Amino acid sequence: MADPHARKRLLISAAAILLLCLLLEGVIFQADALRTRELIPLPLDVTSARITLEEIAPEDNDVTAVMPSSQTRDPVFRTTLAFENLELENIRTLSFVLAGRTGLIRVEVSLADDAHRMWRTGADSVLALTDTPAYARIKSNGVLHELALSFETDDETAAVTTLTLNTPLPYHFSLLRLLTLLLPLWLIAAVISLRWWKIPLDRRNPRHTLAYCLTGLVCVLLVLCISALCIPQEKGMYQYTWDLKYPFEDELYEYRAQAHAVLYDMLANGRISVDVSPDENLLALENPYDPTQRLSSGAQTMFDYALYNGQYYVYFGLTPVLVFYAPFRLLTGAIPSYNTAGAFFALLTVLAAFLCFWEAVRRFIRRPSLLLTCICAAAVALGSHLLMLEASADRYHTSIACGQAFFFLTLWAAMTACRQKTRIRRTCLFILTALFSILLVGARATVALTAAGWLLPLFIWVLLNKKAPARRRAMDALSFLIPLALGAAAIMLYNSARFGSVFEFGQTWQLTLEDIHYNRISFGDLGAALWAYFFDGVHLTSTFPYINPGNGFINRSGNWLYTVVNAGALTVPVTWGLFLIFALPEKARHGKLSVYLCTTVMTVFVALSGYCIAGVALRYVCDILPALCLVGAMVLTETVSPDAIEGRGHTSGIAALLVCLTVIVALAFAFSNYRNYISLYAPAKYLQLFNLFTMT
Repeated sequence: MADPHARKRLLISAAAILLLCLLLEGVIFQADALRTRELIPLPLDVTSARITLEEIAPEDNDVTAVMPSSQTRDPVFRTTLAFENLELENIRTLSFVLAGRTGLIRVEVSLADDAHRMWRTGADSVLALTDTPAYARIKSNGVLHELALSFETDDETAAVTTLTLNTPLPYHFSLLRLLTLLLPLWLIAAVISLRWWKIPLDRRNPRHTLAYCLTGLVCVLLVLCISALCIPQEKGMYQYTWDLKYPFEDELYEYRAQAHAVLYDMLANGRISVDVSPDENLLALENPYDPTQRLSSGAQTMFDYALYNGQYYVYFGLTPVLVFYAPFRLLTGAIPSYNTAGAFFALLTVLAAFLCFWEAVRRFIRRPSLLLTCICAAAVALGSHLLMLEASADRYHTSIACGQAFFFLTLWAAMTACRQKTRIRRTCLFILTALFSILLVGARATVALTAAGWLLPLFIWVLLNKKAPARRRAMDALSFLIPLALGAAAIMLYNSARFGSVFEFGQTWQLTLEDIHYNRISFGDLGAALWAYFFDGVHLTSTFPYINPGNGFINRSGNWLYTVVNAGALTVPVTWGLFLIFALPEKARHGKLSVYLCTTVMTVFVALSGYCIAGVALRYVCDILPALCLVGAMVLTETVSPDAIEGRGHTSGIAALLVCLTVIVALAFAFSNYRNYISLYAPAKYLQLFNLFTMT
């Protein structure tokens, strides 16, 4: 160790951080509990309150109007519990208990006091779980005259059973919150005290390899934690969370939301179409792809399936079924739930991302920092929103998660093949690259386009490498192109058998929110596409999880107005490395600049085509995130690589900050997205996290 006092500094820093965190957890975070411990509870008679119950009229836009689920959804009721003529002083807290169906309910507390006599003003907003005490912090100025609690739910019977003013807030020392503060601060102290940013990566050093593997293990643990949070408290309620018995007990139509299970059934029975006859009323429509005609006809419809020549088809790719569903069925006798599949592909993505980044750094960066290599690999894996995809596992997100895994596997195999010296290894790995490429297309064709942006210049460099014998270059090309051509031919034949065109994957024939036949790629939409897919922002809040995807209103051409929940790729900070591409040292080494630029350009094309054909949604941005995170992390790692030699730490600190922010955003989006399944499946666990990490 260069500095003999480094260990001493580290021990002193660790002890100081421990004392600080104990102070924060034991005193600062418990300040409200300490300040309110002397309060004397004042129960209110709930029966004396004025209670109003009103049904809320749905605010339909063009999307909800054509969603089949919106036609059968339960009505929403707003309940208001108002206490008037209270005339109470020094009121600081209240506690209450809700009764009704299990679930999280947001309760708004408002009051009228001497400072607000004309109308009630907002005092607090809390999440409450039925049959569990909830606490709100209020502060009345002078005399409290009126108090009201208001909440919305689809349970008409939900009600407040007890309410008490000036309840002392409970003192709750949380080991989880303490460790959440302590461990990252200890890590930062170790980095600063031991100057880890100075250490260049040595792949022959087993300690460096171990550090890289441990970083990957941390990401694996995060995946497992999200998987545990997605286990429902009430088993059997949510169809995406339980494994399915096979053969199916009900008609196949009843499993239509489980598109990959339906796809497995088709393959198991030797079919390429769904074994469900479309409703005659649907087939009799002049244009069954017009959602308004479908709804007005009352025809039974398998929503978001493809309808072609009087048959239903699953337009999702075969890869998830071939890679996971079929082996799972063989081993267990059941078809996996979407939760199980989501966890599997999240774990596979972590493994693939770490393998891919290790190979990319090995190929393109001469002497990288060990620290940046480890943490940037985590940013590549988590920055692709794999935790959000896992937490939101359904037919859409599972296909994207599978595509992300094979994106990284494809690039890993390609870069590993390029550095092999023996002919057999090179040939086998190029064949494996072709196989992974085919599986990638079968999972998510749009993600495959971003992978092509990386592979194309890399493959050209292999072919034009004059240092290699012509025979070896020819063998490399054939070992990749022949299996790739065979796989492409198989996919084209499959497409042709289903939809009469080798280039049709089924999206054109979707029974979805609009008639997609009218959608065409237009370069006039490039500006809007760039904004939506790259720059559209997030919202910051003072409550857990602090970061939320943005809410926007995209006015697309003619027939579609789409309200979206979205966040562009550049809201993931590791992608900011893209702006430093032209500041890279040794730009032409191994053609890396052409690889980075070609990949970035391809993501722009995918964004444009996605915007024009499919629209805007957070999950669509996940198609381009793996490629952008990989390029951004590579650029950041190389930009600060001279620090490993020269000892400068400021640029490494900035890069590390971007990586840490990436991890925070990734974790936040697992809890805040347009599905929010964790709060639905496990409301008690979500509420515990919300209360622990919300400071008011």
